[in-house]
Amino acid sequence: MPDNHPGPHGDIEELLARHEQVAQAVVLPREDPATGGPGTVAYVLPTAESADGPEAGAQAQVQEWQQIYDRVYAASSAAGFGENFSGWNSSYDGRPIDLDEMRGWRAATVDRIRALEPRRILEIGVGSGLLLARLAPDCEVYWATDVSATAIDELSRHVTADPRLADRVVLRAQSADRVDGLPTGYFDTVVINSVTQCFPNGEYLTTVIERALDCLAPGGVFFIGDNRDLRTLDDFHTAVALRRTDAADPAAVTRAMEKSRARDEELLVHPDYFAALAALDPKVAAVDVQLEGGDFHNEMTRHRFDVVLYRAPVETVDVSGCATLRWGSDIDDLRRLTARLAEADLPVRVTGIPNARIVGECGARDALAEGDVHLARQDLGRLTASAVDPHALVRIADKTGLHLALVPSPERRDCFEAVFSRPASARTALVGAYRSSPAAAVRTQVPAATHRSRRLAGRLHAWLREQLPEDLVPTAVLTVDRLPLRPDAGIDR
Repeated sequence: MPDNHPGPHGDIEELLARHEQVAQAVVLPREDPATGGPGTVAYVLPTAESADGPEAGAQAQVQEWQQIYDRVYAASSAAGFGENFSGWNSSYDGRPIDLDEMRGWRAATVDRIRALEPRRILEIGVGSGLLLARLAPDCEVYWATDVSATAIDELSRHVTADPRLADRVVLRAQSADRVDGLPTGYFDTVVINSVTQCFPNGEYLTTVIERALDCLAPGGVFFIGDNRDLRTLDDFHTAVALRRTDAADPAAVTRAMEKSRARDEELLVHPDYFAALAALDPKVAAVDVQLEGGDFHNEMTRHRFDVVLYRAPVETVDVSGCATLRWGSDIDDLRRLTARLAEADLPVRVTGIPNARIVGECGARDALAEGDVHLARQDLGRLTASAVDPHALVRIADKTGLHLALVPSPERRDCFEAVFSRPASARTALVGAYRSSPAAAVRTQVPAATHRSRRLAGRLHAWLREQLPEDLVPTAVLTVDRLPLRPDAGIDR
């Protein structure tokens, strides 16, 4: 049923509706954020044909990331080899992330990869060589690709000048989904680190993984590090909004959170995506999902995780049916945990451990959802008495000589689980350490769709400027995937 009450801006709505890429439009009065005076916003439902198409949108986003990184690497070529952390800025305040924390993040990643005992590495998305500089000297060969030719040129200069690397490092400028020129079934380790967030969608990520797996020799491992966690998307953007605005009105903070989220064009992945992929691909014998390493708290340790895919055939240890201890009932502090581990039949799983890294941001999001901004700000920097720093369990494992897997909780986003087991060989895979979430219906967020919608909104805004007097042009044009309806099927303005 058509909307019989088009409102005072009906002429603009009718004009938009005549555009070939617009299915419906609603124009409503809104405050102009630039002047504080009256303004309007046009909400547009695009036609099915208005998008550039998923493939074109994906390639456009890949090219945009390429241009961004070309500029970053060109502007920071004076940084020392393997020490270029430029561009790593905090989303909370826009400032560069503390250099010691960035080096700690890199060290944790290098340690995880070294624990896999790599000899022949392929790194996809090598960037400025943060990992290459640390790992390549100990390898037989190290191939590396990057979408940025500027990055590859800069790395080539360093590699050529270093006798330890010149004969073992091969560099290629190509996008992550291209494997032409790469040897098949040759590498024992493939690495993609802090790159998946630049991919345009889940389909692109799947393509990259499938093609990279073909480059692995049987028994090889695929390290996919620093993935942004889809489960805590709203917690993250709530924290960003609370830190970047001093508003006391819950609606204002919620709008700031939604605006921050709408601007997020990076790919976020649910850990279940990798578990589902492994279940469908016979080349994958096991999948290991773990919390991001590091003994510091920032957006990277709070909202990211690492994955290792093991290419068949590999030795496995099944821990899915191991004994379980519940945090808060069976044990409630680290001293008791250490004592129980000394007498337990291993492996053993500890469930429901409140994650000190993120419990504050999750609490802030829940408080904001209840309309309590004051409590949300309190929760943001507050730890519950039972919260545990995941790195504290790493220290226990190191002290007791046990193998430890720190995995996301399938039930609660603010908790994690710890699986302690006997040490095994570097290429032995734990099966069942990560337990899939029963409620995970969406496994990736699609930034390319946001990218295409923003481009369409920009085109429509420019078109309106050609059609209307300046004082009638909407302050903003926003695309929506649906228009809310009243019970009578008219548009709910």
